[in-house]
Amino acid sequence: MIPPRRPGVTLGVVFLTLFLDLVGFAIVFPLFADKLAFYMPRDGGLLHWAMGFVGWAPVEQQAALFGGILGALYAGLQFIAAPIWGRVSDRVGRRPVLLIGLTGSALSYILWIFSANFTLFLVSRIIAGIMTGNVSVANAAVADVTTVDNRARGMAVVGMAFGLGFVAGPMIGGLTAHLHIDDPLSTAAVALHPFSVPALIAATLAVGNLIWALIAFHETLPVERRAQKAETGRTFNLLQVIDPTLGIDVPRLNLCFMFFTLLFSGMEATLVFLGKYQLGFTPTDLGWLFAGLGLGAAMVQGAYRGLVKRVGVRQMAFVGLFALAPGLLCIGLVDWYPSRNLLFGGCAMLAISTGLVFPSLSALVSLAGDPQRQGWVMGTFRSASAFGRAIGPLAAAALYFFWRPGGTYLVFAGLVVLPVIMLALVRPKIGNA
Repeated sequence: MIPPRRPGVTLGVVFLTLFLDLVGFAIVFPLFADKLAFYMPRDGGLLHWAMGFVGWAPVEQQAALFGGILGALYAGLQFIAAPIWGRVSDRVGRRPVLLIGLTGSALSYILWIFSANFTLFLVSRIIAGIMTGNVSVANAAVADVTTVDNRARGMAVVGMAFGLGFVAGPMIGGLTAHLHIDDPLSTAAVALHPFSVPALIAATLAVGNLIWALIAFHETLPVERRAQKAETGRTFNLLQVIDPTLGIDVPRLNLCFMFFTLLFSGMEATLVFLGKYQLGFTPTDLGWLFAGLGLGAAMVQGAYRGLVKRVGVRQMAFVGLFALAPGLLCIGLVDWYPSRNLLFGGCAMLAISTGLVFPSLSALVSLAGDPQRQGWVMGTFRSASAFGRAIGPLAAAALYFFWRPGGTYLVFAGLVVLPVIMLALVRPKIGNA
């Protein structure tokens, strides 16, 4: 028998699960330049071969491309895994799938602690990417324990986790980059390395989350509400993201979220290089920059819950999307006019953007989807986000590498029209959406 659902506890577990997913994705961003410098002399195989094709380029452009490829790999695996985890949870329940994912994530961070060899580091990122595909399960659990009337407020917790995780990851990586517990003379493949402290912090958070979930997270999907048999069609189909049978507006919201995440993650993946090479920021400086961005997003989230009933979910999403373009433009101008004020102003706009968009789109897609297939619906939604996170860093890094840093943000500012169009096509008919 399934214990009574406790929305408060469920939301707490979901918050930490999603927060750590984004931390795991982004914690390496401020470290990319230093990681490339560390691994290149020690790796005569895959990394040396791959970067050999661009050895003629300046080191900052090589580092940006290196970071974009790694970010794309992690998120691309999540893109593939998210719908699968979501559909499995519709049949067997949320709890077992969530616990499997949390266990795998913790193991991936533990492996990273000792990844003094690039191949081991790559394996750790592959495991993390696959296992964090179960964030769709966490989102479905929120839908399980909330009603139509309070769905937006429940998804505000989801949005807060994503917004804070997007910026807390680089913050943790940047602020702990100078802390070393390794032996600088060691040449072993399995050993502590200069980035073991950020990995240790991520692993500690992941293990703590797993323990908490084991104790506090009860099943949210009763047996009578589970899918009685596998859905027709292939278990793995990337076109599920635009499958209209999940709800007529689900594909539009998925694409809207995909475009937004593409633009935001591309900015995040390259911002560290812009700050370092245009303004002389250290990893610690970048950590504080992302800390400020995270605080701003949290403040917006705090106001969100009070405003959404008066303004409406869809309108809040529009405000967030419109704030993205000037934020990207301000950051892009730093390439031509190096100014901390320009950078800080752009980041303030981005804090407003992410603080509004994440919870709004999460609520809209949950309300638009089939109530009996919330795991699958939210799986496609997170898969769309993961695809955006796979393409965004890679596209931004390519523009940064082949053109110039500022060009990345100018192009991305113009592309904001894409998620705006997708959202404009949505016509929600439920509650105050």
